This record gives sequence, structure tokens and C-alpha cells, in this order.
Amino acid sequence: MAKHGQQWLQEMKGKLDVELLGVASVETSGSKELKERAASLLPGVKSVVAFGKETYKEVIDLLKPSKEVGEAAYGDLYEPHIEYINGRLTRAVYELANIFRNDGYQSLPLPARGCPFDTRFLTAIFSYRHAAELAGLGILGRHSLLITPEYGSRVRLACLLTEAPLESSSLKNEDYCTSCNACIRECPANALQVPGGDEAYSINKYACRAYRQAGLTCSMCIKACDEVLG
Repeated sequence: MAKHGQQWLQEMKGKLDVELLGVASVETSGSKELKERAASLLPGVKSVVAFGKETYKEVIDLLKPSKEVGEAAYGDLYEPHIEYINGRLTRAVYELANIFRNDGYQSLPLPARGCPFDTRFLTAIFSYRHAAELAGLGILGRHSLLITPEYGSRVRLACLLTEAPLESSSLKNEDYCTSCNACIRECPANALQVPGGDEAYSINKYACRAYRQAGLTCSMCIKACDEVLG
């Protein structure tokens, strides 16, 4: 089991071509939701591996909230870029799953895009961003997205559930969200609100979905966050 320690896992980042890699131990995590959701997918799960890849700042900088009908919008480069990043992430998840499965551990890859989604409540069967936060990759900001120290919000995520008992990554305790509310101000769908109490974020998922279903490329919250974090 030594080869599956933290040092080995971090060495896999280069081999898998991912910028971020972390582990949340299902057995030691204090998150009941993580345990229940992971176990519902893979009953013998012991670890959740979170993968992250950077999305290019050059592409994010081209995003705009709307366009004229028929206009060639620079922001239309965003979707092909995300498709490429998602493909690399999904490949990495499957490659690590194969390594664990060859060692005798059942493993379930969760792709960067295509995770089953309950359209009634706009909830995925497994939350990548919450798993990534528990795996120490970053924290959730006011836009409900993961903010990492390396790339801010410019990351795509995927996950792997495995029976392999892995050591949890060190949690990053810094709060990378500046609470500047730039994402809330720039949201063209008015889907984001200032969170109350102990909430990390407050989002109207239905308003966000309606805006996207209108055929508009958004992600302005990512761009606003990136401009603040530099």
C-alpha cells in the first residue's frame, strides 16, 4: 500500500496530465453527505480522488454576458476549450481507475462532463466541487464554485471513487474568497445573492439554468473572480 501514499499520488499529477490532485478519505471525513453519496455509487468506497485542470485565462478573458443575434462572439471559443479540458480530465480519471483496479480495488470513474443530474432539483448525484474542497484543493466561493490558490476559479473538476484506502490530502485552511461580491454584481442572470449565516454561497440555480437555456455563453462569475484574484 506504500506506493499509494501521498507522495506517489502527487507524482501521478505529471503522469496523468492534471494540475490538481487531492484525496478525501470517506472513512475519516466529517462529511455525512460525502459518505452517503459516495457509498450509494460504490458501496465499498474508502476514498474520493478529486482531479482538477486549469482553464486558460486567455479564453476566460474573452467572455461576455450577451451578444447580438448572428454576431461572431469571441466567447464562443469557451465551449470548445472546455470540451478539450473535460476530455483530458476524464481520460486521467479512467487511467488512475485502471491502476487501482489492477491492484484489486474496485473503482468508479466520474467524468468531467456527463455525471447523472436530477433536473427536478438541479442537483448532481455527486458534487465534485464539494469533494474537491474536502480533498484540500481549495474552498467554495460566493459564486458556489471552487476557488484554488493556484488558478482561482479557472478549474474544471472530475472525481474517482475507489476502494483503495488513501491518505487524505492536507486541507488548505485559507479563505481564498475575498467576499468582494464581484461575482454577484456581474451575474447577468441575477442568480447569485449575498449568503447569510454560515453559508458559503447563495445561488438561484433555476435562474442560472434559464439564462443558459436561452443559448447564452456565461461563466461571467469565473471571469469576475479571476479579475479580482489576478
